[in-house]
Amino acid sequence: RVIQESGPGDGNYFVLTRNDAKELFAANGDEAVWQFVEKTRVSPQHREAELVLDCGTAWDPIHRILTDGTLSHDAGEFPSDHCVLGGRQMHQGADFDVIMVRPDVVSLVALNLQIMRSGEFIEKFMALDPDQYGQTPTETSGDSIWSMFKLIRQLFEAASDEHAAVLFAVQRTGTAP
Repeated sequence: RVIQESGPGDGNYFVLTRNDAKELFAANGDEAVWQFVEKTRVSPQHREAELVLDCGTAWDPIHRILTDGTLSHDAGEFPSDHCVLGGRQMHQGADFDVIMVRPDVVSLVALNLQIMRSGEFIEKFMALDPDQYGQTPTETSGDSIWSMFKLIRQLFEAASDEHAAVLFAVQRTGTAP
């Protein structure tokens, strides 16, 4: 499935505690899943513990760079594809996506993300098809997206150290669950 081109929306990453994971799996239906995401996103405890990372729309080019240049959930190779849209779909719809990466897979993603270097990342970013991406890549925006990639990489490393799952959530621009 390919993400709708209605606007990428702002994305958030979450390091899930064991209790968070239990609560997420107990969520019954799309609205309950989104309520869990929203509650966790604004939680002072999660924010203070640095278990939430707001990535804005940087997730879009990062997924494209790590996969085949598209926003397909099935694009790319394991484990790179699990950095953003690969992984277990907790909700999949026109309004929002919630994707979970299991703790055993988080460690593989973390190791894989360590391989990526700035030069290679920027080169892949600059090679994105402007028609598919929706804008022309520039070195300035590439540097900004590289900075966010490094924060996402740190989040995966921290989650791996804690043997925790990672959740990625994004709400489409102009939609509500």
